[in-house]
Amino acid sequence: MDSVIVYALAGIVILIVMIVLTVRGGTIKVVQSKEDKRVEIVSGYKKQLKEALAPHGNDKQARITIKNRLLKKFSDEISQNIFFDKNEIREIILELSKN
Repeated sequence: MDSVIVYALAGIVILIVMIVLTVRGGTIKVVQSKEDKRVEIVSGYKKQLKEALAPHGNDKQARITIKNRLLKKFSDEISQNIFFDKNEIREIILELSKN
């Protein structure tokens, strides 16, 4: 009878330890500030734009067409993002269009 109680207590302790480790062992999320997230998003768009325009070298018409298409796509994506308001979207698109 004593061994049954010992095993039951050991099982309960192990269960409690597993629950505590599971709750505490969750992944830690790094929360970025609004400005950091904004910079990350804009730099990603600049990189995409640069990569898309690189193969077209001196073909100005092709570069304008691709740039126009990408800027429209970026504008649509940014307008759905909660980090940006209308004025910021306008500033970002102007900044991207200068590159």
